[in-house]
Amino acid sequence: MTADPNPSPAPPPPPRTPLITVVLWCAKLIAAAFLGYASYLKMTSAPIEIEIFTKLEMEPAGRYLIGALEGLAALALLVPQSSIYGAFLGLGIMCGAVMGHVTKLGLAGVEFALLVAACCTLVLFLRRHDAPFIGNLLDR
Repeated sequence: MTADPNPSPAPPPPPRTPLITVVLWCAKLIAAAFLGYASYLKMTSAPIEIEIFTKLEMEPAGRYLIGALEGLAALALLVPQSSIYGAFLGLGIMCGAVMGHVTKLGLAGVEFALLVAACCTLVLFLRRHDAPFIGNLLDR
């Protein structure tokens, strides 16, 4: 027996219902709004951000790097073709933010990082068929 040189493509993912589309956009907008605002505060040298990054011993280069990455994640979340990558980036940044709060900053303000992480996770779950590297793993 020989292998089929032209295997049939995988079936397309099922279409989204309007409710799923609304939930997906709400999650993307919430995450993008928080990430965009946090990026703005970091890039404009807000005093609270300077204080936070001084405690983390990452001032000023770390603040600018994280601010740029948050801005990139916010923009990527809003573009449908790249929202899965923005969600991955946002989730990674928020994991770092939660670790910073748990280890050095205290738990005040960690709820915003958890909210953004939950929204990014929801986007990843709802768009899992669009991610070539995880889509097939979750549907086994």
